[in-house]
Amino acid sequence: MKKMRKILILMLTALMLCGNALTVCADETDSTDSDYGSPSDQYASDEWKDQIRAELNRHYTDLKMRYKLTEEKLSRMDKIYNSAMTYMKNAGLTMSELTAYEAEVEGYLSEIAQESTTGTEKFLMLSNEVPILQANYSEQTFVVLSFINLGKVDITDVVVTPTVSNDRTKWPFDINQAYDAQCIQIVQAASDTVDAYNKRMDIGWLFTVRSDVLTGCYPLTFHATYYQNGELVETDVTTYINIKGADPKKKLIEDTDDDQVSNPRIIVTGYSTEPEVVYAGSTFKLTVSVKNTSRQTAVENVLFNMEATVEGKDADATYAAFLPTSGSSSVYTERIAPGETYNMTIEMEAKSDLSQKPYVLTVNMKYDTDEQINLSDTAKVSVPIKQEAKLDTGTAEVMPESIAVGEQSNVMFSVFNTGKTTLYNVKITYESDTVESGVTYLGNVSPGATGNVDSMLTGIAPDTGEGVVKAVITYEDEAGNESRFEKDINLYVYEMTFDDNMADEMPVEPVEPVKEGLPVIAVVGIVAAVIVVIIVIAVIISKRRKAKKHKEDMDLLDEDDV
Repeated sequence: MKKMRKILILMLTALMLCGNALTVCADETDSTDSDYGSPSDQYASDEWKDQIRAELNRHYTDLKMRYKLTEEKLSRMDKIYNSAMTYMKNAGLTMSELTAYEAEVEGYLSEIAQESTTGTEKFLMLSNEVPILQANYSEQTFVVLSFINLGKVDITDVVVTPTVSNDRTKWPFDINQAYDAQCIQIVQAASDTVDAYNKRMDIGWLFTVRSDVLTGCYPLTFHATYYQNGELVETDVTTYINIKGADPKKKLIEDTDDDQVSNPRIIVTGYSTEPEVVYAGSTFKLTVSVKNTSRQTAVENVLFNMEATVEGKDADATYAAFLPTSGSSSVYTERIAPGETYNMTIEMEAKSDLSQKPYVLTVNMKYDTDEQINLSDTAKVSVPIKQEAKLDTGTAEVMPESIAVGEQSNVMFSVFNTGKTTLYNVKITYESDTVESGVTYLGNVSPGATGNVDSMLTGIAPDTGEGVVKAVITYEDEAGNESRFEKDINLYVYEMTFDDNMADEMPVEPVEPVKEGLPVIAVVGIVAAVIVVIIVIAVIISKRRKAKKHKEDMDLLDEDDV
């Protein structure tokens, strides 16, 4: 009970102290409010400082979650963040000054986080297999984006968000609901366009078409962010949808006579190459499929011009990645009917020194309609280029060049990567009935690099006089396809023979007589005798101790009787 009373007294005392502290704080606050004008002109209290510092902390934490920052960026941002947090805690600033300072620091941190993000080189693209959608006013439609990866490495953490607008000429759907971002965990790299289509990733949104939508073909833009090789990439992708409004006369594009006419668009729906895999330095046929998306208007006098990516760092030594074999990169057709697909084919040559990666080919299109002239569209396709793996070897050093069965020889030579692509999992084995060896593993050999082979070969059988051992070099390309390269090594293996006269002449070392030790039975007997002696001694000592103790007990009894 005494303990309970003490606890209650302590609790009441604490409550009284807290009440006094709250009263003092309230009085100070009232006096402060009366001394200054607007709240923003007042000096920031510790509570306000803590609140603003918490906002900066949340912003910095969000940046570190959104971006994969390098160590160098983190070091710079940590210095700015820690300095700002210390300054805001100790500086005598007004509330408005503190808020403005925090916003400025947020801007600095955001700029550093967004530095050196890769540009808009499109490795992540929409598959051309997705058809143009059709939708009517006030109806729901499901828009699907089919993404493919034309790069050499996987693309991860893809986030796609629709770019909406209140303008009905830019966004044909209702925006009375929040459209969430769609995420894709990974889009795998592909070896060619067919493989890319098989590895495509689809995402979609359910939209409701506006009731006052105009009739026409709308571009739908989506903003995508993803990570490639640890770097954040931001890009926009665009698909199209044909919308039919409530009043067919109210169209998306108006002419000068106030008669609203839809503007037909020509889009690239797909492409193919022959052969399917294009190597640097080879000639190939490129077939590009284009479609007139209009359902009512034909296009005429259509001129296509192919423009390949420009390579080369020196302004005086730039060149196109692909060159037409005919000398002209233009294709002409008189007419493409509404909804019709036109396939154009052009033979091109890939430059021999191209790197192994996709190259963008721009398709520029100009065309006329019955009511408009000099309309234009542009589309891009990416053609993956492969480099053939090439290697060569140096002169082999064999020491010794002739061995007997059971002996070893050291084989050394160099492997040169003379191509422009990495040789993966390079290993060397030896094919021969006369020698035995393990596997010599070199690993990956970069373009222009050299791998050194150092192998030990053991003779297991004599050869028939040819003295040749085949060294087999195997390696893989980026897709895991294995190739082999063979090299002949001069190595003779013979059988070791002995002459009887040589055996007689060989010196014989004298054999030392073996010293004889005690027989095993004698050793066992000695050990047993020692054990018996120990047991006898122990028994005698025990009996003597018992007799002595008995005598002492008897003497004690005699004393008690007296």
